[in-house]
Amino acid sequence: MEIIFSVTGIELALGKKLKKQTPHKYLEGFVSLYMIPIHGLGVTFLYLPMFELIHELPIFVRYIIWAVSFTGCEIIGGFIYHKLIGFYPWDYYKESKFKIFQAGYSLWTLVPLWGIAGLVLEQYTALIIHLSKFL
Repeated sequence: MEIIFSVTGIELALGKKLKKQTPHKYLEGFVSLYMIPIHGLGVTFLYLPMFELIHELPIFVRYIIWAVSFTGCEIIGGFIYHKLIGFYPWDYYKESKFKIFQAGYSLWTLVPLWGIAGLVLEQYTALIIHLSKFL
């Protein structure tokens, strides 16, 4: 999801064009290896317990929970990386007019998209749970 979004949506969320190595027609995506701990730890320790806790709530409530919690995790992860290694993998956010905090740990334009991402992940999770019953 992250690579697809970096190809098609990040410039819209940033409100500006990014310098890219290749022409847009090549659909170049980008992701950092520094994201592996964030995604891995996030899914293992935060997403799955939250999914089990809220999966029966109304969709709008779940949407808000995902939007706020994913944005919060991005902000916290960016802050930790910034303090530990001096940058965070999405530090191009700080150039956006939509940045959250001066350092741009997240973008206001991403908040609703994080809610959608959470609802999409719910469907994927439900499918995996359903299919695992057959194993």
